[in-house]
Amino acid sequence: MKNKAKTIMACGLFSCLCGVTSNAQDYYGGSGGSWRRQPANNNQQQQQTQDSNPEPSGYFSINFGFATPEGSFAATPVYTGNDNGYGNYAQPGSMFHFSLGIPINHSNFGVAFMFGSYDNGYDINTFANNNGVYALPPNTGQSDYTESSIMGGFYATYPIGKLSIDGRLMLGALLNGLPEQNFYYDDNMNNQWQIDVQPSYPTSLAFDAGVGARYMIAEFGRRKICVMVNIDYMYSNVSYNTQPDVYETYGSSAGANAGTTVQYGTSSISGKIPIQLFNVTFGIGYQL
Repeated sequence: MKNKAKTIMACGLFSCLCGVTSNAQDYYGGSGGSWRRQPANNNQQQQQTQDSNPEPSGYFSINFGFATPEGSFAATPVYTGNDNGYGNYAQPGSMFHFSLGIPINHSNFGVAFMFGSYDNGYDINTFANNNGVYALPPNTGQSDYTESSIMGGFYATYPIGKLSIDGRLMLGALLNGLPEQNFYYDDNMNNQWQIDVQPSYPTSLAFDAGVGARYMIAEFGRRKICVMVNIDYMYSNVSYNTQPDVYETYGSSAGANAGTTVQYGTSSISGKIPIQLFNVTFGIGYQL
């Protein structure tokens, strides 16, 4: 009977020791010295997983920045009698654009859209100095190169934590406002000639290639706000057709007709202006 009681007591003591050892491994210093298993921090683990391997995202943004003319668009040539003497002389300007990128099936690739607006001054004074004429202010008020673009294409994105690197290729329409060119010169008979090349508003095919970076700065539920920087190159070979108005004002050698102004009918002029812009913009966006 005593041996049986000792056996029961030994079993009970062994069971208690096993329980204490097991609980000791789970002890995490809870309040009241409790022996409890530390709860798993699922939210922290999920956040760490999202930060280290984020899902590709899309975006909607508005950007403002600088539009710098490149190539022949910014050139200041001396025109000869063999060309129309219209175009070029574009100055650094400004731009803004609305952009949208939508990923396809949560992948690193998607479709991209952009509406942009560009403004570059026309350097009529340098044109006049280079070509031996005198600049006049425009009569129409169209003194700049102004363009609006509507483009669509594809983009790729690569997320690195809160940062995303984007690249895009787009084609679309460029709605152009080409400037008026108004100047005069004196001939060897003291007659004054005024040539007023009217503005034109052609539409052309445009190409845009760009890269950008966006960084998420705030998250409100499912709303994710980011800041962005983009670099784009846009090109369009614009065909124009416009009408020059030519006036001659007779000088003193015309005698009684001195001071009389005559307008001459002229044919239209046409040609091509390669519009090339290197754009750097900064903005704020909403990540999709």
